[in-house]
Amino acid sequence: MSDDLRLRAIGAPGDSDPVVSIEPAEAEMHDVHRSDLDALKDGATMLTQAGNRVAALAVMWSAVAIAPTDLGAHRRLAAMLANAGDIDGAANEYARYIEFMIPIGDVGRATMELAYGAKVLGDHPAMHEAAEKIVTAVRALAPGDLAAAAPTLPMPRLLPKAPFRFCIHDDGDRHWMQLEGGTADLVPAAVRLLDRNDEVVEVRKFIPLAAGQKGHAKIVEGEPNGVAWVVLGVSDEVVAALDAGKPSPYRVEAKVGEEWISTVLVDTGCRIGRRPSRVAVS
Repeated sequence: MSDDLRLRAIGAPGDSDPVVSIEPAEAEMHDVHRSDLDALKDGATMLTQAGNRVAALAVMWSAVAIAPTDLGAHRRLAAMLANAGDIDGAANEYARYIEFMIPIGDVGRATMELAYGAKVLGDHPAMHEAAEKIVTAVRALAPGDLAAAAPTLPMPRLLPKAPFRFCIHDDGDRHWMQLEGGTADLVPAAVRLLDRNDEVVEVRKFIPLAAGQKGHAKIVEGEPNGVAWVVLGVSDEVVAALDAGKPSPYRVEAKVGEEWISTVLVDTGCRIGRRPSRVAVS
């Protein structure tokens, strides 16, 4: 029987473990397990809506602990960490999920999650380390002579990710997201909003911020002032997702030089002109 603790944690069979059918009692236990997981997800949503994001994160950590290969729980935890500005934590969560996929033989799922994580977070050491482990797993699938003769697989090109903080304005007819950020090395020229099908919804040019000039969005402790700002129209659906601490249904990309790159959006909690809402925000 395999001694891999990760396999034991998820109940995957080892090399010598027989494949057995699921008895009714085991199926019932699986239903209880799923019920517990759903309860944790719902609890995290309620805590986020109440403004208690620290507790919501703790609940989602519990969710991935009992279901380390559940894609929904993993993605939600990674998104919550990224939205809170903990990019290292989000990257480590993607790496953790990938490392769980490899020993159960799902290299395809691991590869897809690497591509997704790199698209969301950009260049990060944890993504590079995960890529190396996938390459090693792929080589192990080939006979020794073929693996030795195979050319070195190229590492995926991971673009940097432009950081921005934002606040939401509500003028009664439409929501507006004011973005401020970028860095001296990543000076954005334009921003675009893309829908679920990667179709461009809106494009706007950034306005430079002079050195020492303070923008409108609240400064996040420990973060430097941005170098540019812009106001972008967003839908009720986007704002509702942000208020609930969930991944936005739309993506925001910034144009730096000649390339469109992903962004890290940190919610300052600032809501201007917000009409009365039942959703609490921090």
